Amino acid sequence: MDKLPPYAEWSRDVRWIPTIDGSVKFFGAHEQAVRRDWRMPKESHVGFELILILEGVQETVMEGSRYELREGDILVIPPGFRHVNRCASEGGMRYFCAHFNVDEPEFCRSMIKHGRMLFPAGTTDNAVVRGIAGQWIAMLRRDGGNTAEDRFRVQALLFELLGALARIVSEPPGGKPDPNVPPAAVHYAKAMAEAMKSRLATSTAEAGGPCSVKIEEIASMLGISPGYAQEVFRSVYQISPRRYLSELKLHEAKVLMQQPGLALQDIASRLGYADLSHFSRQFKRWTGQSPLQYRRSVMERKADGSGEPEPFLLRP
Repeated sequence: MDKLPPYAEWSRDVRWIPTIDGSVKFFGAHEQAVRRDWRMPKESHVGFELILILEGVQETVMEGSRYELREGDILVIPPGFRHVNRCASEGGMRYFCAHFNVDEPEFCRSMIKHGRMLFPAGTTDNAVVRGIAGQWIAMLRRDGGNTAEDRFRVQALLFELLGALARIVSEPPGGKPDPNVPPAAVHYAKAMAEAMKSRLATSTAEAGGPCSVKIEEIASMLGISPGYAQEVFRSVYQISPRRYLSELKLHEAKVLMQQPGLALQDIASRLGYADLSHFSRQFKRWTGQSPLQYRRSVMERKADGSGEPEPFLLRP
């Protein structure tokens, strides 16, 4: 039997809190009363949109699905999902809406994959999300300006909301963990995901640090075989480690391409590609666009204020 690397032997008795290296943005929130003829044009946003109906009925048509939202219902619309909102009650309606985003591809993918967008009034998950939104509403209705304490409180509530949504989408129906996935498998899979995110973040943070994220090296670091690493990762995330890494790279590529002063060659190098042509072919396979086409479209959308058109996901 091969001797385990020294790090793997030592790390068995260590518990980690993962590195946090990302950004969370709160674009604002508002409460509004509208008349029965109120209607918004078809739109999509760079971040998430949370809608809570306070009075009346709203109809939302999103990506071919129709939602009828009544008092107390909550809908969370993911980034890039085109939708139309309109008042569907004769007496008008009143609603609360918040816009936010988080630099966490795994969370965004889980929200979309599990389809946990509608939280009907009266359910446990609705009560959790509404409790957080209710504190934002109380701040809106309070007289006086926003203090530094208020701004920090807004951010704290956003983190609380993201934590609640992450818990909700990570649980299968009924909220019980899958008994067929051993705790050890979950531990190793999450450790692999964190290692991939950490290494990629380090390599893309500054020039001169090309990406070196190898599944075999991470498996060795954890003291497990590459085959077992593939098996446990698939059992937890339902995708291969390499596809997960590709989703991370796609997200990082899109973020980097929004920096006009950063050459595409530098972006390719930071993501671990030996030459620009290899990166361009891979990016087009991911998105259907070349890096240059994507960068131009981003600049055009920023100029007209329409934002990011699609979520950070690979093409099927």
